[in-house]
Amino acid sequence: MHLKKPKSHFCNEKFMIANTEIFHFADEMVRGTHRISLEMNTPEAQADFAFGGVKVYNFCDTILGEMKSVFATLEIFVGGLSDHPRVPIIGSHVPPYMEKANIEFIK
Repeated sequence: MHLKKPKSHFCNEKFMIANTEIFHFADEMVRGTHRISLEMNTPEAQADFAFGGVKVYNFCDTILGEMKSVFATLEIFVGGLSDHPRVPIIGSHVPPYMEKANIEFIK
């Protein structure tokens, strides 16, 4: 890949390279030429590559945007981690913030 002009100065380019058998994430912060090697160790992966190749998806986000996404994802999944129902936030129940985050995600 040859990365030239970013969409913005704070753009951190990410690539997902995938087909039905393999996927690879690349996170590139520096412009210039980058080489990515994909290992196709199974006959299924080789056959899928020969049939349809791979698809490349490009994402561009800032560090702040990435952090927001990480926290939003954690809010959906982190809660109810303890065996004790009376422990706040991580007790063996679904906390209200987690319930609300899941409903918003589904919407």
